[in-house]
Amino acid sequence: MIKGVTENEEKIVKNVLKDYPYTFYYYGSRVKGDFTKSSDLDILAESTEDIKAGIIEEIEMKFNESKIPYVVKISDKAKIENYFYELIKPSLVKIEL
Repeated sequence: MIKGVTENEEKIVKNVLKDYPYTFYYYGSRVKGDFTKSSDLDILAESTEDIKAGIIEEIEMKFNESKIPYVVKISDKAKIENYFYELIKPSLVKIEL
């Protein structure tokens, strides 16, 4: 568990992500501990194959409909700039589903 996610919120995260065949990581302020109540939750999705169009939006919609009290943003590792990946890489925390 990370600093910026309660045990109940983590259960919701895992429940939303469990049906997707990807590896997911937390990153950002909720991992580093410098978050505020309204900070979003950043999640990186990684796959050995391309993540089909619309899947990221589908996952984000499920989070929007969940009881998590903040925005959850999903990034596709294959679609982010390498410099950004290198920036967040030290803070990645694998989500064990």
